[in-house]
Amino acid sequence: MMKNNPRLRGIIEISIASLGFGFLGIFGKWAFASGLSVGELLSYRFALAAVLIWIFLLLFKPDWVRLSAKQIGLSALLGIFGYAVFSTLYFEAIKGVSVTLAAMLLYTYPFWVNIFSHFFTHDKISKKEALCLAAALIGLVLLLWGHIEVQSVWAVAAGLGSAIAYAIYVLLSGRYQQSVRPITSTLYVITFGALALAAFHQPNFAELKELSPYQATYVLGIAIVCTIIPLTMVLSALQKLRSKEVALLTMMEPVTAAFMGAILFHESLSASQLLGALIIAAALVFNTLSKKKY
Repeated sequence: MMKNNPRLRGIIEISIASLGFGFLGIFGKWAFASGLSVGELLSYRFALAAVLIWIFLLLFKPDWVRLSAKQIGLSALLGIFGYAVFSTLYFEAIKGVSVTLAAMLLYTYPFWVNIFSHFFTHDKISKKEALCLAAALIGLVLLLWGHIEVQSVWAVAAGLGSAIAYAIYVLLSGRYQQSVRPITSTLYVITFGALALAAFHQPNFAELKELSPYQATYVLGIAIVCTIIPLTMVLSALQKLRSKEVALLTMMEPVTAAFMGAILFHESLSASQLLGALIIAAALVFNTLSKKKY
């Protein structure tokens, strides 16, 4: 059934990606509590993810490593100016605003995807899509509303910048990587992202061997669960769904993060947060069911 229904496969893939990305805050919280810095975690995360994919493909699918010079160049741009910039700006935002506000700023990226799609491509936003997006953003505010703190205007700008950088990454990936295997695209995007992050944060990779078993587990988990799997799933879904639909569906990420936080950290969810999660889910279901099959 799924073989003959690429749209359904795309929806399942983006759901898996949202689940994986939803664990990012969980692993991040554990890693920071264990003593890892932001620069170390980001650099180790992407470096390890790149090494793991290179090893896997060279051992089992060496032909999949081949990519045209044009696509390698595009992957480099996506990795450096997309993922590396987005990740760095997001964590820079956390330094100057509360985590709640940083998350709300980041998850405005479906709005930016729709705006850019409407004005710079032929994919105009419909009234139903605008309604679903507005409802999802309202649900997001209810879900993430909490302690709002702003220590610097730069941090707010960085938070918005992270959303815009990720929106551009999603749009360009959906437009220019339709013919590339998702895992191959992931390989080069993560590799160039790792190089950019290592150059920016300059961590001491020699200290990797001194990581505690817990720290090593967190880095491995964030590399596989929150990087390799979701990034590959997003790129695969972008070959089957429109960019703005993928962006809207990934708003399940904060819902996943909130519920996993409640389960793993025994964080209580208020009635307004539950209502926000319900509104997001309803908006995504309505938007998905209202689409015609390919």
